[in-house]
Amino acid sequence: MSKYIKQVVYVVAGMLLAPITHASDKLSITWLENDAKPFYIEKSNATPHGGLCNEITDMLIEALPDINHSKVMLPQKRGSKYLSDGQMACYACMIHRDKKTNLATYSIPTTVYPPFSVLSTKEKALKIKQKHGNPVSLVSLLTDANFIYGQNDARKFGSQLDKIAKNTKLYESAALSGNGSSPIFALLSQLEHGYIDYTIDYPFVADYYNQQNQQNIQKLTIVNPAQNVVFGAIGCSTSAPNNYAEKVLAEINEALKNKVLPSERYQQSQRVWLEQSFPEFSSYYQRYILELLKEPATDELTTPADHP
Repeated sequence: MSKYIKQVVYVVAGMLLAPITHASDKLSITWLENDAKPFYIEKSNATPHGGLCNEITDMLIEALPDINHSKVMLPQKRGSKYLSDGQMACYACMIHRDKKTNLATYSIPTTVYPPFSVLSTKEKALKIKQKHGNPVSLVSLLTDANFIYGQNDARKFGSQLDKIAKNTKLYESAALSGNGSSPIFALLSQLEHGYIDYTIDYPFVADYYNQQNQQNIQKLTIVNPAQNVVFGAIGCSTSAPNNYAEKVLAEINEALKNKVLPSERYQQSQRVWLEQSFPEFSSYYQRYILELLKEPATDELTTPADHP
């Protein structure tokens, strides 16, 4: 009789504990956001999709109701620390890498950005072109001490530009590291007022700044081999416990393939920001994003790095 009672107790206990265990195993995502416009912008009548990264975050939250979602706004460097500390967190707007890094593990490609440009004022842009060509020879420019370079503290560029940056000691010699609120705008304001001569960023960043501030920041094309498009991705913390990144990205990738990437809502959120500087966006998106959903990845997809 005693043995029977023990068995009943174990069964009842197991039934009571099962929902608790299941609840504790439920995946959660803290979506990291920042104030780097035009990547993150509050949705409004003027910007119904928000910035480049708002819509994909919201659509993944809608597509994954079985995951607990929350959002947190942090400066870019603090967000990177959040990932490196192993928090159960993801950035919706990172640059795609084929292999995970110590910081993040990456989803399938989510979008395609135009190549980085040299951004400068009208006067300085003319001098840069006269001395370093048009398209610009980046190595020649970066090693010219007559032009002062500035950069956003959290900016990385992707494998090819990162190699050039490393070889020319770009990150060590940068005259400015934009920090605090709206670092991209702060950096372009420094450019506008002559504290620096040029920076490197996406051309659509200059478009947005010019529209908001009635300025004329110039966009200079960079000569090959740096002239590659850049692929976006979701990045989740590699060091989060219990294989978190692999588990959550399995769910994210399914939602991306089946609901987000093929949708007109998401594609329009990208076109709004990218087509002005990147008229080929739709054809590139079809070729490198949608077509790759139908077949295994090919060697054509080669990009890399950190935050877009």
